[in-house]
Amino acid sequence: MIRQFFVSLNDKLGLGDLLWQIAASDVVIITLAALVFVCMIVGHFPIISKLSFIAPYASVAAALVYVFLSAQAFLVGYRFADGRVEAKVLREAISVRDGVITGQRESLDMVFDAAETAVKQRDEAAQRAQEAQDQIDEYEKRLKGRPNAACLLTPDDFADGVQDHRKR
Repeated sequence: MIRQFFVSLNDKLGLGDLLWQIAASDVVIITLAALVFVCMIVGHFPIISKLSFIAPYASVAAALVYVFLSAQAFLVGYRFADGRVEAKVLREAISVRDGVITGQRESLDMVFDAAETAVKQRDEAAQRAQEAQDQIDEYEKRLKGRPNAACLLTPDDFADGVQDHRKR
């Protein structure tokens, strides 16, 4: 029950992430490096460790070097791992975004191709309509130029000629 309370409190407040960000911050890592340096000097250099006011702390400092060094290594490793995970998430987001952009470009290219095809078809239809209108205009001129108004059509008006079905 108590564990569940702290887990729910952590989920609500986001304290876990905040604490890990503080623990892996530059200030904490530099402070640990300074502590390792001081403990190394106090615990492992005989000239300094023999001084009367430092001598009682020399053995503790010699042990704390390894504690602080391991804590620093752990936090630096955590920070690098966290950075790699964040970089991986960002790379995945970029690849997803690139996929969306590629899909939109393909759709846009398809729209442009369809528009070009429609323009070509429209131009071809306009050309055929103009050719048909020219044929109609020419045919009208030929019909108006004939002297006999009673017989407007002649066999040469038909491309295949007049068909004879023997039905008169």
